[in-house]
Amino acid sequence: MGYMKKYKCPLCLVTKFVIRKTKRKSSILYFCKMCKKYFSVNTVWFNKKDVLSDHLDGLSFRDLARKYNISSMKAWRICENELKKLPDNNRFTFNHCNRFSQVFLFDGKYFNVADQKHDWVLLWGIDYLRHDVPVFTLAPSENYQAWRKFFSYFRILTVYPKLAVCDDNLNLKMAVRSAFPSVKVQTCYNHFKENIRRDLHIRSDKTNQYRDFMRRIESVLDSKNKLSDETFNHWLFCLYRDYKYDLVALNILTNIEKYKPELLAYRNIPQAPLTTNLIEGMNSHIEKRLVKIRSFQTVEHARLWFNGLILKRRFTKFTDCSRRFSYLNGKRGVDLTKKERIDLPLLF
Repeated sequence: MGYMKKYKCPLCLVTKFVIRKTKRKSSILYFCKMCKKYFSVNTVWFNKKDVLSDHLDGLSFRDLARKYNISSMKAWRICENELKKLPDNNRFTFNHCNRFSQVFLFDGKYFNVADQKHDWVLLWGIDYLRHDVPVFTLAPSENYQAWRKFFSYFRILTVYPKLAVCDDNLNLKMAVRSAFPSVKVQTCYNHFKENIRRDLHIRSDKTNQYRDFMRRIESVLDSKNKLSDETFNHWLFCLYRDYKYDLVALNILTNIEKYKPELLAYRNIPQAPLTTNLIEGMNSHIEKRLVKIRSFQTVEHARLWFNGLILKRRFTKFTDCSRRFSYLNGKRGVDLTKKERIDLPLLF
């Protein structure tokens, strides 16, 4: 006589009063006589970590349901349970990683939360040379207190950036200087030039009289051609000589002179970047995944999801790094920053 496996009722946790009712595709429907409730059991086995991995790679719950032949709600429950099993990224870094470089890129990424009036923001930073993400936090806005809390995690990890590259965010700059008084702050050239284009209305007015002036500014602030101090000052003087009677252009040049320490902070730091293109590219990847989600129901669920996404990023091998970062291909960011003589857990 064959043996039929018994299943516990998920509500009253008894086996004696559970009977089989019917089968629906790969699921068997059971009925509990004790609590008068139905529950189903999927008889087809699949790796739940693969479900979460596919979801973090961009598959929606409907796509997961079609791929694994389950309901959308079950796919959501599997992803939520697997996300809860993952360790906190910041604590994981504290326990397993300490070999970070001293060049970091910082930025924020806004996202929607259904039960919040305004969008929340992901505050995070990336190790430029090793492409690893040590810490992150969520905040209602990019104010000074939020960024100061974010950088306090760096102090707990004993990670002290030597160069911080960011956009022209005053709160971020004040917070990083407060946490690390000796840090150099490099303003992103792309963001700085875009602010000048907006002030001059270059993109909205194709017949703008300052288009030639803007081209000369771009030649000075060229991220691909790091100018010497002598050349940088000479080209700015030539601009001043040609536009010293134009108040708008003179105001732009005065602002460049004001930001000069932050525009040249990369000096004497090997392989220092002049833009935040790396973290901006990762922000665009996050945006594509957020399109599938549309909105988080709560901040707690958003924190779970971002924690899983960042850990997945850290445990994924690089495949398309080029030029100076070609040596990273085939490696994982967490392998480059993990402590010596320590084994990493298998999370994905």
